[in-house]
Amino acid sequence: MILFLLGVLGCQPHQAPVQALGSGAAHPSGYLVIAHTNDTHAHFSPSRAPWLEAAPDIGGFAAIAGAVEALHVQAGDDHVLYLDGGDVMTGTPLMEFEVRGVRGGAMLDFMETAGLDAWVLGNHEFDIGFDHVSALVGASRVPVLSANLDALDGSGAPGIMGLVDHTIFERDGLKVGVFGLTTASLGRLTASGAAEKLNVRDVIAVAREQVEALASQVDLVVALTHIGVDMDKRLAAEVAGIDLIVGGHSHTPLTEALKVQDTWIVQAGCYARQLGVTEMTVKDGRIVAFEARLQDLLPGSSPVHSASASLQKTWEERIDAHFSVVLGKLEGGDLDRGDHAETALGRWAADTVREAAGTDLGLYNPGGLRADLVEGAVTRGAVYTVFPFGNTIVTFNLRGADLVGLLLRNANSALSGKHPPMQMSGVTAQWRKRSGVAELVAAEVGGSPIEIEATYTMATNSYIAAQWKYNLGFHPVDLNDIGVTVYQAALERVSKAVLTPPKNPRITRID
Repeated sequence: MILFLLGVLGCQPHQAPVQALGSGAAHPSGYLVIAHTNDTHAHFSPSRAPWLEAAPDIGGFAAIAGAVEALHVQAGDDHVLYLDGGDVMTGTPLMEFEVRGVRGGAMLDFMETAGLDAWVLGNHEFDIGFDHVSALVGASRVPVLSANLDALDGSGAPGIMGLVDHTIFERDGLKVGVFGLTTASLGRLTASGAAEKLNVRDVIAVAREQVEALASQVDLVVALTHIGVDMDKRLAAEVAGIDLIVGGHSHTPLTEALKVQDTWIVQAGCYARQLGVTEMTVKDGRIVAFEARLQDLLPGSSPVHSASASLQKTWEERIDAHFSVVLGKLEGGDLDRGDHAETALGRWAADTVREAAGTDLGLYNPGGLRADLVEGAVTRGAVYTVFPFGNTIVTFNLRGADLVGLLLRNANSALSGKHPPMQMSGVTAQWRKRSGVAELVAAEVGGSPIEIEATYTMATNSYIAAQWKYNLGFHPVDLNDIGVTVYQAALERVSKAVLTPPKNPRITRID
């Protein structure tokens, strides 16, 4: 018996060599190809690939479908599975259109037309609420998996009608079991309240249950996980019998497969720009040959898949009619994002909510910024891809002591690297490392030192306010929703004047 799991990983310990399959090799008995995508976030057409020279637009579902079809031609239909590691929702204006009775439902058309066999629920499937994700699962014509999202009644039944723990495929005489796992952090990753209607179980315990349930039925078990690199490392180390993790959540482009214990791990970046392809030969319950690759879907690199190309063209034209309108201009460089640091886009977003609300301070979470704004003409669609969530701007009051605590929390996040620092506006601060932790040296609001007992006003987005325990560390008081989405405020700001990246850091380390 062999067990596969879809997910992500970040390191590769020493591993024994495994025979690689050459592209021209004859296909032996037990040969299997798994194509995989993850974290497409409604990116159905080509999008920017900043890791390539000149950052060309690559990928899209016409390219994915062409590449998957080529695998079927090369290997034979009975040797190929195509799986997706979740987060198919939220990211582009495609989400504003209803298909099959559900917003963003056109993504189901794209995935199924490309030959998808199964997918796992990611956290962003829950952004719009429980009714939306339930309709999405019901509308899918291929299995939607997650074994750790149970009903609240304790019955152990799936928490969403139509959701399944696992499914079994037959390929070239192999029985391939596939089970799904969704991040156990679902509750803090969505502000919709959908997770409150589910019993979100521990992924380690559930994975052990699924391995036990499938072991006697199949030759091979594939589990699709949407839990991220670090969690997949732990899963591979702690759950015996898993052979392959292929999944998502951390947007990791693994150019080489990783191995922990006896578990192989692969993942295919994000935004439909790359396709993961894993080839293996299975004999007597063992992988005797294995090769994995991550291919950039460059223009012209895949055969034309006419049905997907037609679908892509239809939606590009429909969206362009509204979202390609140029609203303004960006000069002086890109408004870009980064990891574990202040960024130009983060400063601009924090400034935008503060300006819209007229508050002393602005605050924005880096994870809420989903794309860069590139120098040049700025369209309505470009702004939407930065702020796709529909979050509204909210204000609240906080004491100077709370603000100092937030600044220290940010600085310690920068030290640990475990949580991206919040992006801030209206405040400047300097800090240093002292005795292993952050220490504030100076901090000002509006050019004056922070007063511990003073009350300040803060603007942020509704997600941060709803998840205040994780994002703020204190309960916001006098919370007020101003009734304007971040997207609307950003559109207005883009339309008012030429944009330039705010370059001066607000929170700096001085040691």
